Amino acid sequence: MRKSILRLSGGLTAGCVIGAMASPILAQDGNATFYGFLNPMVVGVDDGFESNSQLADNSNAPSRLGLWRETGLGAGTLKFNFETALGFRGASTLSQTNQDPKYFDYSRGSLRKVEFIYEGNFGTVYVGQGSMATDGIAGADLSGTSFISTRSIDDISSGYSFRVAGTGATNAGRTVGAAFSDFDGARLGRVRYDSPTFGNGFQVGASVGENILTSGNDDLNYDLALWYNNEAGGMQYAGRLGAGWVDGRNGNSDNNNVVGSFSALHLASGFNGTLAAGWQENSGLGSNYVYAKLGVRRDWVSWGETRISADFFWGNDNIITGDDGFTWGIQGTQVVESANMELYISFREHSYSEPGVSYEDVSVWGLGGRWFW
Repeated sequence: MRKSILRLSGGLTAGCVIGAMASPILAQDGNATFYGFLNPMVVGVDDGFESNSQLADNSNAPSRLGLWRETGLGAGTLKFNFETALGFRGASTLSQTNQDPKYFDYSRGSLRKVEFIYEGNFGTVYVGQGSMATDGIAGADLSGTSFISTRSIDDISSGYSFRVAGTGATNAGRTVGAAFSDFDGARLGRVRYDSPTFGNGFQVGASVGENILTSGNDDLNYDLALWYNNEAGGMQYAGRLGAGWVDGRNGNSDNNNVVGSFSALHLASGFNGTLAAGWQENSGLGSNYVYAKLGVRRDWVSWGETRISADFFWGNDNIITGDDGFTWGIQGTQVVESANMELYISFREHSYSEPGVSYEDVSVWGLGGRWFW
């Protein structure tokens, strides 16, 4: 296994060398495009005993800056993508014991993508820091509200602990983030291949990678994914299915998972529905969840599209055998086309229980806006 990891590291290093060699080509005749957005929000949390509200970055879609540059090379297209979060404190970093973290804390973990991509008739190859094939595999979502609420429940309040009913005590590890996990893929230093589209909207991909941004983490990650995107009969469809495996190193456990998601949008009425489900085995614990969302998107005002949705998440055995987690939420967004903005508001309530212990619910509301440039 160690040899495999070394070969992978060598491949990534070679990819960076190739990228460096390709940089002059990109600089000579490539087209550069900058992109990004700011996504601040006010988050309010009530854990049944205490409540507070804070300004933070929306961890569903952190504020970011990116660059695309591309040029023709041979029979295909060579691209370079750099993308980084801006380092503002995220809503997911807040908790009862960490209510005043730094407003700005940029680190190498803020890097999202530093990758070279080659697209040809044979498919697409990615080398460098970026999305594994299963990154976003649980996120087929055509509601238009996914940047404020998705199956990734813990993005807004993951650090908050559930308090024991009646006493207000907290038990180690009983947090929103631990109770509600979507088993989605990650962004890692990886080599990835995506096939060309076939069969009227299908595509497959595979990747192998390591966490090169965290010292001492030599876990080997590899995965397979299937995507589907199509429009037919006045409907738009998006589907995802993936499987991932992690070979743990340095005392980390092995784990594997299977995750899928599907979303459908009726183009004329704007009504949409989303369903996601996942299963994971980690250290002998078999965790699972089901997520559902219903929504509507309409041009009710002249500013832009209005989007409203409600979602539900049921999870089992995420922290210990026999535990149950349930959460429901409502979301509303308003597009302001003239200002390149989306304004949003949301509310969510989390419930968690385990054998022999009852916990208070954790309620969370959010109010914010995303401005693109």
